[in-house]
Amino acid sequence: MPRFTAEQVRRRQLVAGVLVLVLLLVIGGCTASVIGALRGGEKEQALTEPEPFQADDAAMSVTATPADAAALTNLPDGTELTPDEVMGIDVSSHQGDIDWAQVAGDGYSFVYVKATEGTGFTDSHFRQNWGGARAAGLTPGAYHYFTLCSSGADQAADFLAAAPPDDSALPPALDLEFDGSCEERPEAADAQSEIDAFTAAVEEAWGRRLLIYSSSEWREHYQLPVTGSRPDWLFSAAQRPAQEDWAVWQLRFDGTVAGIRGGVDIDVARIDVLRSHATVPEGEGAIGHPVDGA
Repeated sequence: MPRFTAEQVRRRQLVAGVLVLVLLLVIGGCTASVIGALRGGEKEQALTEPEPFQADDAAMSVTATPADAAALTNLPDGTELTPDEVMGIDVSSHQGDIDWAQVAGDGYSFVYVKATEGTGFTDSHFRQNWGGARAAGLTPGAYHYFTLCSSGADQAADFLAAAPPDDSALPPALDLEFDGSCEERPEAADAQSEIDAFTAAVEEAWGRRLLIYSSSEWREHYQLPVTGSRPDWLFSAAQRPAQEDWAVWQLRFDGTVAGIRGGVDIDVARIDVLRSHATVPEGEGAIGHPVDGA
């Protein structure tokens, strides 16, 4: 004999069906809420702008040059480092593979490494040199070799892709020369416009003003640049530059450095001057402060 009548079975089935439906609605609602929250979170995250890079000038440090460093033999006769000066070099793929431990052993404290040239060219040894120098204890900085064959904005984009902002690095440098560059010589105003475009983009990204190097030929042709408050990188073979507020002094192109084959560019830096001149004053953006022409 059945325990329940047919009517009782139907009622139990109806109640069970209602309970299942309610349970499904509850579960579905919770799932939708979770998915909505996740989607909303993703949307919120996607719409949130990353924090802009903030340069911490205190993070940029360079070790002192030892009093007995072999690097000092590259100084002009009768020249000695002052307490605020340190020895360094600048290199590119032209130097080939470098033994950075030997470079550090010679007493060099910093290096400017070629990152890019014009557009579409990243130095083949840039990452290798940057990482090797850093591992050996040298403070690196990246420089861009500017050409007049492509726009300053495009050159800046390539440079920033290769050398993104790095708090502990030296300020980025801009190299203005004709050697190896394209043969075009646009009017000074046009050249200045492209330099300003490069400068604005890189300084906005890095939060530091560029170190500016220009050859004597460039300056004679364009009477550029007058760098204003930006740090200067000047060449002088026999003595310190006549300009008193220089930040980096290139003293020779044919220096001898352990761990590097052939001649090397030798530099002296005044880190306090470099740091202070590269600092963008509080409340003042980098954009809108061009490298002024004559």
